[in-house]
Amino acid sequence: MRIKRRYWIPVAIVAVLWGAKHFLLDTAAGPAGAFVIDLPALHRAAVTGGTLPERIEVERIGTFAFPQSMVVAGEGLFRMHPMVLLSHRVVWRDRSVIIDTAMSPEAAKKMPGSQADLAAYARMQAAIRKADAVVFTHEHPDHVGGAARAPGFAQLASEILMTREQLTSPKLDRDEFPPGGLAAVTQVDYQGVQAIAGGVVLQKAPGHSPGTQLIYVELANGTRFLFVGDIAWSFDNIREQRGRPAIAQLLMKEDRRAVAAQVQAIANLPPDVHVIVAHDPVALDSDLRSGLYHQGFTGL
Repeated sequence: MRIKRRYWIPVAIVAVLWGAKHFLLDTAAGPAGAFVIDLPALHRAAVTGGTLPERIEVERIGTFAFPQSMVVAGEGLFRMHPMVLLSHRVVWRDRSVIIDTAMSPEAAKKMPGSQADLAAYARMQAAIRKADAVVFTHEHPDHVGGAARAPGFAQLASEILMTREQLTSPKLDRDEFPPGGLAAVTQVDYQGVQAIAGGVVLQKAPGHSPGTQLIYVELANGTRFLFVGDIAWSFDNIREQRGRPAIAQLLMKEDRRAVAAQVQAIANLPPDVHVIVAHDPVALDSDLRSGLYHQGFTGL
């Protein structure tokens, strides 16, 4: 019996560890029903909301890295996946809207392997001060932090648009904002889709966070974009229909099945809708090479 016990104990330990790895790291969630990205409604709201924008610009505010196994279920356990912190600027002849604001260099130091581009961060802060609106794909600190830490927050707070779900979310770090600052932002409460400017339309997509929303942008030349925030961290999530593993659900408390349905819907979009994944440096470089948008906020 003593020999048998010594034999089975390590076997049992290996089996438990393998099972834990399979459940926590290797298995992607299936979709919870069907998520509908209402392209006709988004288009109608875009073209009836006012003059369409001329172009989109992007700033690479910083870089960091996550374990590959945290990004795509079943991927390499010991490889690191490069990621970027981005802010986009939708530009008309006489105005602009900022989509996401990354996070401050001080806050970014908490991210593994982080490097900040201080010049890009300064340009983003200058753009916030001139923008007609600032809007977020969701309420996590690496998307709202740049606006939350903006100098002179009180003077620009009314231009910051946050949904009721974002403002009430337990995932919103209220300490990032100046005391009382959130009370001064503009709350956007909508059902279906909501235009915030000509060519810029919101659609709710809770799952990664309660306040996650799609941001659809249609340019005057007809080019269409869909900003999906962190619904996917990598374009591999979309191409391979594999989202983050279960351990991500435990750490971030996201609804993985809702996210899987959204990833499925994104994968089925027409090819002329350009999907912008918030943290994918490979997709960013490809988009820049193809001339989809401009690197660097200009005319500041």
